Amino acid sequence: MKIFRMTISTPDGNLFDGDIQSISLRGAEGELAVMAGHTPFVTITKPGVCKLLLEDNTETSFETEEGILSVWENKASLVTYPKMK
Repeated sequence: MKIFRMTISTPDGNLFDGDIQSISLRGAEGELAVMAGHTPFVTITKPGVCKLLLEDNTETSFETEEGILSVWENKASLVTYPKMK
C-alpha cells in the first residue's frame, strides 16, 4: 500500500511524525479517512479518536480535542490538543 507523511502537532510538541498508510478521525461533517494521493483539503476536526495505520501495518491511536487537518502533496498535518484526562 502507498504511504504518505503525517505530522500530528500539539502546543507541547509533536505527538507523531512519520509515514503512514491512512488516518481516520472525526471531521466537521462526520468520520473521514485519508490515504496516500488524497485530494488536497483543509477541515476542522472534532474531539475523538484519531487512528493511524502505520507503514508496517500496525495501528496506533490518540484521543484528541478539536483541531485542523490539512492534506496536500502526499502529506498531512493535524494541529490539535491531546485529550485531557
